[in-house]
Amino acid sequence: MARPLGIGIVGTGQRCMFFFAPYLRAHPDKVRLECLADQDQARLQSAIEDLGRDIRPYGSIDAMLQDPLVDAVIITTPDWTHRQIFDKALDAGKHVICEKPMATTLEDALHMTRRAMAAQQVVQIGFMLRYAPFFVKLKEVVDSGLIGPLVQVSAAEVVEYYHGAAFFRRWHRFKRNSGGLLVHKASHTLDVINWIVGSAPAQVSAFGGINTFTPNPKAASRCRDCSLRPTCPAAYRPDDYNYVYQTGQERAAQAKHANDLCAYNSEKDSVDSAVLIAQYDSGVRLGFSFSTTGQRHERQLLLIGQRGQIRASQADGVITVEPVGEKPETTLLPEELRGEHGGGDDFLVDSFLECVATGSRPVAGVVAGLHSVALGAAATQSIDQGGCAVDLRQLQAELSRHPDGE
Repeated sequence: MARPLGIGIVGTGQRCMFFFAPYLRAHPDKVRLECLADQDQARLQSAIEDLGRDIRPYGSIDAMLQDPLVDAVIITTPDWTHRQIFDKALDAGKHVICEKPMATTLEDALHMTRRAMAAQQVVQIGFMLRYAPFFVKLKEVVDSGLIGPLVQVSAAEVVEYYHGAAFFRRWHRFKRNSGGLLVHKASHTLDVINWIVGSAPAQVSAFGGINTFTPNPKAASRCRDCSLRPTCPAAYRPDDYNYVYQTGQERAAQAKHANDLCAYNSEKDSVDSAVLIAQYDSGVRLGFSFSTTGQRHERQLLLIGQRGQIRASQADGVITVEPVGEKPETTLLPEELRGEHGGGDDFLVDSFLECVATGSRPVAGVVAGLHSVALGAAATQSIDQGGCAVDLRQLQAELSRHPDGE
């Protein structure tokens, strides 16, 4: 009997500690978490204590890649580090899951796409929405032709307020680290729209800014010192989920180690709200709104075809298909499939394991990663240039010259 696939995770942040590692540990019959790698020794040792001492700790990706039991690598490090780790993993012959966004710049994303397309290993990007039943259903209905050929898409993503504020306490608030929130956070929604449309983005124009998390002279630089804390919707909540992994030492001394930087007064250059319009190679048009001030996290889509439309709310789990001349049909998904990730996380890993076993290509492959970065980065560039249109058609021409394009 073949041994379970051996996986090493690079980076001990929240995606490693609260999803990937627990999932791998829960399925020892088909996959084994062999090791973790992190340059921060305190975080690494805390992660081992939390997950299990049988997991081998490595202080570098280079040391991990020498481990003969590591067949695949999951990259969960900060966004700007992905390219270098990605290259090293492929050079070592490892299969790869790379967290989204694949890269923070179009240049890096194109490089990584070419590397992966020339490699034999399975490379998957962490776009779990492609595996979430809600979006799988939307894709199936569009592809069925029930509403005719797709003409345009109107979509909105509203990030829950406290979650939105969390970005502006952390490294994500700088474009040099994350590419900006249209590259980092909106990447899931933009990717799943690209997937449903079934075409590559060709032209993009956008407007956006920092409209909510703006400087407040009445607020302190940290929540612990702020008189506005009792009524502030962004005030740090030490007992809540704060989108970070805290070490055992940090958990034991919250008052000292809490990242309670004021989301309003923190230095930042990423937008917190934006609108973009885009046109795809196929001629389909997109209008997309992004904001960070929701009571809950929500994605809404209106998919318009030549013979009908689809209205969908992820938070409500409702998909209504309205073909011209026919009775509308509504699908209601169960509560557990209405969350921000739509139940797609487990399916993403299962799909990766199947692709490694069969040699098939993942639904969320590197070209998906490239197109999402392209759309988010082009929108960010357009915002910086006052809304000027950014042409992506040359990117597709460059990619099409590769003989192994997806």
